[in-house]
Amino acid sequence: MLNFQEMKDFLIKNSQFTKPVVAVAAADDKVVLEAIKEMNAHGFGRAILVGNETEIRRIGAEIGLDLDENMILNAPTKERAAALAVQCVRDGEADIIMKGLLQTKTYLKAILNRDYGLRTGKTLTAVTGFNIPKLGRMILASDCGMIVAPTLDEKVTEINDATELAHALQCDMPLVSCLSAVETVNENMPDGIDAAILSKMNQRGQINGCIVDGPLSLDLSLSMESVRHKGVKSPVAGKADILIMPNIQAGNIFWKSMTFLADAHSGAVIMGAAKPAVLTSRADKMEAKVNAIAMAMILERAQRVKLIEQNLANKK
Repeated sequence: MLNFQEMKDFLIKNSQFTKPVVAVAAADDKVVLEAIKEMNAHGFGRAILVGNETEIRRIGAEIGLDLDENMILNAPTKERAAALAVQCVRDGEADIIMKGLLQTKTYLKAILNRDYGLRTGKTLTAVTGFNIPKLGRMILASDCGMIVAPTLDEKVTEINDATELAHALQCDMPLVSCLSAVETVNENMPDGIDAAILSKMNQRGQINGCIVDGPLSLDLSLSMESVRHKGVKSPVAGKADILIMPNIQAGNIFWKSMTFLADAHSGAVIMGAAKPAVLTSRADKMEAKVNAIAMAMILERAQRVKLIEQNLANKK
């Protein structure tokens, strides 16, 4: 699976003639604009900066952001900034949308607006990429920030979305671990029962494009040493590319543990809308925002190529 640096290299290579565009909702924030400056410096994208124009220009001048490389759309309120950014994506002026200095609920309300939004009728999921130094590779995790207590059907959606992103990142057959506290099915742990069902659904072809197993504990998902010590036999154990969280509490704790305790590089994208949406936290550093932009741009490109291929196939 491509790591974040490889994602940026891929985008640079494929952006020589036309650069992808990100519409930033409420862009009047220093860290957000630093991320746009870094993206510009790498040469893989441009931005439509929606928000308080005076503040965007002031911060831009302070950090040395080239505003000729990007566009500014003035918006008097956070709600208007979110609406304009979404409309830029819907109208084809931008390829992806990014959350700036506004609340997530305002951001999602605009994305899901019935009149001008990007809703598709699908459940939205948040897929987070982690480049973990100790592992020396990328993994994806879902859902760390959207669905509070996912149902079985929602976990199927999480697996499908994470698998789609893994494919875009050049992981052709990702290994999916459905996490629980233990690796055995226990009637007192509903998430373990869900994991066993999801594994069987995958075996029967109801979930495709990946290999699913569970329940598996976190150590058995990522550590071959734990696998050998516990004697667990599984096609996924110790080698998982995707982790499916039992609930948002586990996902949130995992995300923050990886970021603040394991020095992992991360980036997150919302899937299920008509176009990928960059999901950022107020605590995210500039690097995490650039990572998320790169990952969302690669996903959008893969989705566009797939749509073109489907249209061509339908014409034959």
